[in-house]
Amino acid sequence: MPRHEFSLPVKRELAMRAAHFCSNPQCLRLTAGPRSGHERGLGTGHAAHICAAAEGGPRYDPNQSEVQRRSAANGLWLCRECGDMVDKDHAGFTAQQLHDWKRDHEALIVEVRQRGWASSIELLRSGQMAPSLARDIVALVEDRRAFWARFDAEFPDRVRISLDGLRHDLSRLRRDCAPGSPLDTVIVALAKTIRHFFDLVEPFDLTTLRCDGGDPEWLAFEAALRALRKSVGYQIAELAASYSIPLQGEFAEQIPK
Repeated sequence: MPRHEFSLPVKRELAMRAAHFCSNPQCLRLTAGPRSGHERGLGTGHAAHICAAAEGGPRYDPNQSEVQRRSAANGLWLCRECGDMVDKDHAGFTAQQLHDWKRDHEALIVEVRQRGWASSIELLRSGQMAPSLARDIVALVEDRRAFWARFDAEFPDRVRISLDGLRHDLSRLRRDCAPGSPLDTVIVALAKTIRHFFDLVEPFDLTTLRCDGGDPEWLAFEAALRALRKSVGYQIAELAASYSIPLQGEFAEQIPK
């Protein structure tokens, strides 16, 4: 059976719709640029079939016609490495997954075009980094004992120092987010939650405050910390669920059910 390859116009159409970026959300490599010298360009992209071009290939669909196999609807633009991976790994990718890559990438390119080039690289970069950034955010919170240690084992000033460090680390991560992106919104919400906690405990001298069930200031501090843990727990649980990140350790045990 002959392979139903894409025509050159279809390949050009796929490349244009992807803006010459790889459509794999974990890659996003640019596939066009200048050669050495001053006149010619260099293309490193690949028009991959979503459903195989011939029987025996990955995701082959016997119900497709030749026209359907050769159409742009059955293709997506990838870099050579990702294209080779998709074309040769029969069990690694489903047709639905590749359709989702294409749909989401083209939607991203529409947003990039509307925003203008100045913010487009930031947007692409943040989309590529989103899963790792989400894991970094979760790990930062999991590592802070202020969110899971027993109240009678906590020293208020140590809580203050830990949360100050967390705010600083979250601000650092925010530099890798596109303004207004989902992760940017998450970081801003976490920072506001922590700031609200500091507003509540500002009247107290945290350097001398200690656990004492008869001390109104300690009881107010404990209530503020309990509310902080609950709010941050809900936020991190939602973030972890959105990115399929398993929560671990003592923090996971304290998440509100």
